[in-house]
Order: sequence, then C-alpha cells, then structure tokens
Amino acid sequence: MHKLNPLQNSTSFTQRKEIKEVDRRKERKEYEEYLYQRELSARTVQIYLIQLERFWDFLGKRPISKKETVAYKASMKEKGWKVTTVNLYTVAVNSYLVYSGHSECVLRTERVQRRQCPDDVLSGGEYRRLLEYTKQNGNKKYYCLMRTLALTGIRISELSGCSVESLENGKFTICNKRKTREVYLPPKLIVDLEDYCQMSNIDSGPIFLGNCGNAINRISVYKMLIKLAGKAGVPREKVHPHSFRHLFAITYMKTYSNLFELADILGHSSLETTRIYTASSAEEKRRRINCLEL
Repeated sequence: MHKLNPLQNSTSFTQRKEIKEVDRRKERKEYEEYLYQRELSARTVQIYLIQLERFWDFLGKRPISKKETVAYKASMKEKGWKVTTVNLYTVAVNSYLVYSGHSECVLRTERVQRRQCPDDVLSGGEYRRLLEYTKQNGNKKYYCLMRTLALTGIRISELSGCSVESLENGKFTICNKRKTREVYLPPKLIVDLEDYCQMSNIDSGPIFLGNCGNAINRISVYKMLIKLAGKAGVPREKVHPHSFRHLFAITYMKTYSNLFELADILGHSSLETTRIYTASSAEEKRRRINCLEL
C-alpha cells in the first residue's frame, strides 16, 4: 500500500485550509452584499458580519446544525450578556442561517420583561445645573449640544442632521432603519444655535462636529458629559447621551400625556418601547403614596 510522506500530508492539509478560508472570505463578501441589498444600515451590517465571524469560530470544522446553533446561543448566555444583547446577536445569526439555507436551525429570541422606569433619571433641576455650569465656563458647544438633545429628543448619532441649513427651515429630516421622521427645532433653540454658529464660524453643514472636523463620536460625548457632571455636582450615573432623550420623553408625557405622538417624535416602531416613559420611578411612587390622604 502506497503511503504519502508527512510533507505531502502537511501540504495537502494546508491547501485544504487555504481553500476553506478563501471560500469563507467569498461567502462573507456575498453575504455582506446581501445585507446591503436588504437596505440595512452600515452599523447593522457591521454587527451582523462580526457575529458571522464569531459563529464560524465557534463552529470550527463542524457543520451547521440545530444542535450547534442552540449550543452557540447557550455559550453567549454563559458569558453573562444581557438578554437584549443575546437577542440582538441571535437575530444576526438567524439572518445568516436563512441566507445560507439553514432555516431549520433558526433560534428563538428570549422573552424580555418590559423595563420599568429607572431611578437614575436626570431631573430637570440637574439638567439646568449642567447648563448653568457649561454657560458660566464658556463651553458653548456642549451647552448647545445638551439643549439640542433635551429639546428634540434625538440620539447622539442623529445630531449630524442638525445643520446650519436646518435652522432656516426650523426642522430637519432623519432617515434611520428605513424610517423617516422630521425633527422640529424650537425657536429658542434656533437662537442659541445661530449664536453658536456665528461664534464658531460655522457657515454650513453639520453644527456639531468632532475635534478633527469629523462626525461627533458618542463615546467622546459620553466622556465629556461625565466630566461636566462631576464639576457641576450632578451624579455621574445620571449623565449619559441617552439621559437627555429620556428627560425629553418624560417631560413631554407629563405635559401632554400623548403616548402615540411621543412614539412618533422619538421614531419608535413599537409603543412598548415608548411606554417606559409612562412608568414612575421608585421615588415618585413613594412620594405619591405619602401624599395619599387616607
């Protein structure tokens, strides 16, 4: 019986490995094109591709099967990730399973209990304290940034839509996840933004940019807000980019009590997402109970 020498065996294995890597690179590229054809955002495509790589690493040489996908989901839960995170990555893996013809291996997402209103919500007084500190210390950029977030309810990633041109119209349009909505700018905010643009020599384009003139970064904003909170005497756990969106929503609900309208303003597809702003914090519940005349 003829035997292959070890060198031949090694070369054969290396060649097979290289072919497999080429096949996966090709499949990854084709899958990426498929995701863009579905009109997913660049950020979503990036998340899906990262999860594909992780799923492939988990599989190794093993073929795709229901047993393997269930084991992969279990491995994510064992890492202590939040249910919402596991669900996000599960949806990403499911997308690839359907694309690759393995629909029978699709995973179910975990049921998420409706969130209650958190207790570490930025109050109106704390918000005004932050504004006062930034104003007194000449930080006009973050004064206007916080005002814009709090008066419109937009996300950090949506700030790029707030441009010099939008000040003339009193509104701007946001296209996110195949949804379009209009954001209205209150007159008092427009005055502040016009003053900031004039002071900063911003004649056109986005009003809020990073230090290098690129798109403003969520992490950079978060770090600056934490720094400002510490100096303004506001609890740091209450200050993050989403705090102002939350403050806007709670204030809107207390003023108008219109959940449907708020969902439309915030760009929520489901009322369940918006409903969190109708819940009371533990402190509010305690205060209301103490006021009962029984």
